[in-house]
Amino acid sequence: MHEFRAMNTTICTFGLREKERKQVEQWFAFVEKTLSRFREDSELSQLNRSNGRPFLPSNLLFQVMIEADFYYVETGGVFNPYLGHVLCGIGYDRSFETISPHFLYTRQEKHEVSRPVMIDQRMKSITLSSGVSVDLGGIAKGWSAEQMSRQLKQNGVLRGVIDAGGDIVIWGENEKGWEVYIADPFHPENDLLFLKLHREAGIATSSTMKRRWRDQNGTMFHHIIDPQIGQCSDSDLVQATVFAPDVTTAEVYAKCLLILGWENGIAWMIEKRADLGAIGVRTDGSIAIGGQLSNYSEEVHKLGQVFSNS
Repeated sequence: MHEFRAMNTTICTFGLREKERKQVEQWFAFVEKTLSRFREDSELSQLNRSNGRPFLPSNLLFQVMIEADFYYVETGGVFNPYLGHVLCGIGYDRSFETISPHFLYTRQEKHEVSRPVMIDQRMKSITLSSGVSVDLGGIAKGWSAEQMSRQLKQNGVLRGVIDAGGDIVIWGENEKGWEVYIADPFHPENDLLFLKLHREAGIATSSTMKRRWRDQNGTMFHHIIDPQIGQCSDSDLVQATVFAPDVTTAEVYAKCLLILGWENGIAWMIEKRADLGAIGVRTDGSIAIGGQLSNYSEEVHKLGQVFSNS
């Protein structure tokens, strides 16, 4: 195993040689420099300061914005990368480690826009509506891991794992199967579930428990925003893990499932993408399993028990 810090999280790789490890580190450092909204000099920050004017991005930013906007449309806005101003409004305006546990929070009016962005494929320009700022957050990590795995495969690396802070891409065959552990959101030092995958997959876990803080009145906030209300999501789920053919899709739908809650979310997910599997952890600690998880793993183990993939 090899690990390093980038993009405000821990990146881990498995099964890679020293040359590939350095390549992964350099790639994530480049992506962070370009896409971090916490760096004043990043290209994303420049885009967010464009004030409604057409912005000519690098190929990296342009491709990620196309991907993010695609999922914004596909999910009907449940996945919404255009809520940077809302996150800043609740205090998440800098790297999480530097946020004070108490801060003055002033509720902002919801900013309504008919369309948050115009992406001109011919001119390769991006124009944000006035008042809109982009937060690429998790999708940037998942997308970056996916792109790196594809490059490694093209270079002859037949199998490996990249874990970008819970956004995991697995490729290549493993005779014994790929072992995947899902942490307990209430006790993250412990593993809650164990699966053995028998195919390549993208896996992503989204949680409301990891990045949390309180205001001066003791009100709890977290970084998952429900775009319908412009506030922190408040569903019956505290954690959602999605299994997909690629990790970018998994990351997007894990966040959507967390926002929508289990009953509504799993039905919505299956209607949108019948090829996905999911595991949810509710606020009461109970576990829910749905979708086509059996496409990826035949058994889910918890403390010696086996859960059916119904």
